[in-house]
Amino acid sequence: MKIRVDNDIQLVLLVPEVTQALFKLTEQNRQYLKQWLGWLDLVQTIEDTHTFIDTAIYQHNHHEASSFAVFYQEQLVGVAGFNQLDHQHKWGAIGYWLSESHNGKGIITRVVAKLVEYGFVEQKLDKVEIRCAEHNLKSRRIPERLGFTYEATLRQCEWLYDRYVNHAVYSLLKSEYQG
Repeated sequence: MKIRVDNDIQLVLLVPEVTQALFKLTEQNRQYLKQWLGWLDLVQTIEDTHTFIDTAIYQHNHHEASSFAVFYQEQLVGVAGFNQLDHQHKWGAIGYWLSESHNGKGIITRVVAKLVEYGFVEQKLDKVEIRCAEHNLKSRRIPERLGFTYEATLRQCEWLYDRYVNHAVYSLLKSEYQG
């Protein structure tokens, strides 16, 4: 499954064929990503990336999540998608990461806008949520730019290597969506 965001950006459902490229991208950005993402110690080998992709495929096939490789000008630059889909309650949670060299180009803002559309139109959600580490200001600007409402700060909800971090929670309701 592919979703064209614009002329430069495409989302491709994670498939085994991107395992090597995704592992390489993770390795190249490990120190940069480790500032805010707690899963990096779980990805030490290419087999770990393969397991992640297999899990993502299983979750997509069982309507639990949808994870996409982010391609910018045909180059893999990150991952984004719905980390969680709850069809009973009609909400989903978006997560994303982008290589350090591709930050600041508006790529993730455009990707998340397209994921919001996918969530409301294709997945028939009523609410889309984004959670960011409270002090990750770059990440927090994404939902703020896209008109999400800040809902709350969840205190000490994630252990990040050597400390707890709070999460800022943002949401957008289908009734507020300006698609």
